[in-house]
Amino acid sequence: MKTVLLQIWNEQMSDYLVLDYILKIVAYGLLVIAFSGIGKMIFEIITNPSQFDNVQFGIFDYCC
Repeated sequence: MKTVLLQIWNEQMSDYLVLDYILKIVAYGLLVIAFSGIGKMIFEIITNPSQFDNVQFGIFDYCC
């Protein structure tokens, strides 16, 4: 994981310096959101498994 984060930071994403930093910060922000969401799901599965009895995660949002 450390090598992936370092690779994102060390690679050039844009020719413009400011845009390069903005893209890297956005990439890190998306990673933080993804890992915190997965962590929250795992925490809820452990502490309150009844909450996940009928979860569809937005795949089937229609009735019947």
